[in-house]
Amino acid sequence: MNDAISQRLDSLSIELNKVNYLQGDTLNFEAKLNNYTSNCKTATLHIRIEELKTGKKWSFRYPLIKGYFNTNIILDSTLKDGTYALHFAVQKWFFNLNGNVINPSKNDVSLNYVLLHKNKEMVNGSINLKTDSTFRSEYFLFQDSANLFFSRAKRNESLLKINIKNYLDSAFVAVDSLTKFIYIGKSNEEIKNFSELEKKYQFKNEDPLFKTTMSEVIINAKSKKLIDEFQKDNVSGMFSGADGIIIDGLESDDISRSTDLFTFLVSRIGGLTQTMDDEGKRILRWRKRRTDIYVNEIRTEQDLLLEIFPSDIAMIKVFDPGVPVSFGSAQGGTIAIYLKNGIYQKKDKPTNTFYLSGYTGLDVILK
Repeated sequence: MNDAISQRLDSLSIELNKVNYLQGDTLNFEAKLNNYTSNCKTATLHIRIEELKTGKKWSFRYPLIKGYFNTNIILDSTLKDGTYALHFAVQKWFFNLNGNVINPSKNDVSLNYVLLHKNKEMVNGSINLKTDSTFRSEYFLFQDSANLFFSRAKRNESLLKINIKNYLDSAFVAVDSLTKFIYIGKSNEEIKNFSELEKKYQFKNEDPLFKTTMSEVIINAKSKKLIDEFQKDNVSGMFSGADGIIIDGLESDDISRSTDLFTFLVSRIGGLTQTMDDEGKRILRWRKRRTDIYVNEIRTEQDLLLEIFPSDIAMIKVFDPGVPVSFGSAQGGTIAIYLKNGIYQKKDKPTNTFYLSGYTGLDVILK
């Protein structure tokens, strides 16, 4: 690379494409964990960027596969001129979950899970339970955020209550780290002092390295309802149409006080009925047609309604039969369920549904 700079410790090396950038430029970095075969074949690279004058910080995290990662960060035109510290830290953990079932059943030998990605993808799987009702998941690799559901293998049992821990967020220990400096703006004398900064600068881990890749949301309840802010952040495409009827789960406790979603929906939506299929499963129909169910705008089977705690729901949006929501929409209407996430999520009660922060996406914008 032209103007490339590098710094090596015992295992981690970082190369930047240059040290002096202008607003609008692209910062490229290449990370190598040189002894990954003996240390950690899969690891996580945390990056904290700090503007030295104001102390403003940005956090990102990326997967290191076989000790390597390369990506770009676009520098927004609104960034202030000045020196920025880039602190890189390697954690030997990859993204996975450890947990335990609070209310185990004698029939529980495994758990089913559904991972709903923010990019509208769904992944199904199962996890074996140990005799003490604890478990450890496989590695998950996803960008931005996702909602994770757990359910029992036998669904006629009570709803699961689970504790989970992700070591990337709750137990950060760096196996190697280093700090580099860049200057954003026209060439400045500060660049000559980078060697002095390397001696004096100390990274302070005062809060979690990675909270979320979502942009900051400021809620002003007096001027705008909370549900309106939630819609702006989470509703997209045809689901944002004005034809849908909204049932608020953030500022109203009507949903959270319900015994189950099937009963609640039938009681609130005129024309919606509940029947049983040949296997004894409950089915929602509208005008005698099967109703489409979406969770976080991902089409799902109606069975999933039985695995969602009503208190985990932020909003339900109901579209009458005949209203187009997605390609191939059924004539039995559409019900879109949105789960609480980020700042909208309360963690005061046991649950089986979790909002997870994943890895940073490629070509992000620093602003």
